Amino acid sequence: MLTRTTLCLILPWMLLSCSSAKSVVAAVEVKPSSFLPNAAKLTEDRKRSPFLGNWWNPDPRVKKAAEKVKKIYIAPVISDHLRPMRQHLTKLEFSQERRTQKVAQLADYAHEKFTRAFKSAKTPRFTLVDAPAKDAMTLKLSILEWEPNTLTGLVVREAVDLVTLPMVGDLLAKPARGQIAIEGMVIEPKTRKSWFEFADKEEAKTLFIFFPQELFALGQAKFAIREWARQFVKLMSTPSDVKVRDSLPFQIIGF
Repeated sequence: MLTRTTLCLILPWMLLSCSSAKSVVAAVEVKPSSFLPNAAKLTEDRKRSPFLGNWWNPDPRVKKAAEKVKKIYIAPVISDHLRPMRQHLTKLEFSQERRTQKVAQLADYAHEKFTRAFKSAKTPRFTLVDAPAKDAMTLKLSILEWEPNTLTGLVVREAVDLVTLPMVGDLLAKPARGQIAIEGMVIEPKTRKSWFEFADKEEAKTLFIFFPQELFALGQAKFAIREWARQFVKLMSTPSDVKVRDSLPFQIIGF
């Protein structure tokens, strides 16, 4: 009991000391698809972005044109490049038809949350518009991967944690965790060139207190999408020398 309590107290400070909790502690990686024109050029930028992959167009013409744009349009989120399920437990609990239906819901949810994030931001750089415009950026998003939460995986992880320590179940049963990956790009209207491209992946976070999110197939994915939306708006709205921090790979409690 003492060991468990001590771990709970010191773990946050251990993770905060990492340059990138996601890439260093969680060991998560993402491989963008051909959806992104500059997929091979994406790199991690720990001093600026919370996303695993980032690419800013170095072309002076594009940069100069982008500085003048004050509006943004969010295109419908697609899943054309969605990769097949890999986890055994996911394949047991989800048919391809069921997964396809759920991914369509996730795409709509992502569009809604990114839209809401811009509308609710206090000082956003871009004003949201409802249709493509000659004076508006276009944000295109694609759901790249999705491994749903599974009840079987949850039971396995919680059983291990019960007889060991928090996190042990997640570490030993990593293939049974919910996962989602996204990629996106911002198109500058005048040059019609990609101005910014990014890709990111999130796994189900380690739990210290059980919460309902784990009981739903879309729970982890929806949580990640909400975080991405907030992070993206902040990244777009802050100076280049401001670091937009990523969340830690664990949660005390959440929904």
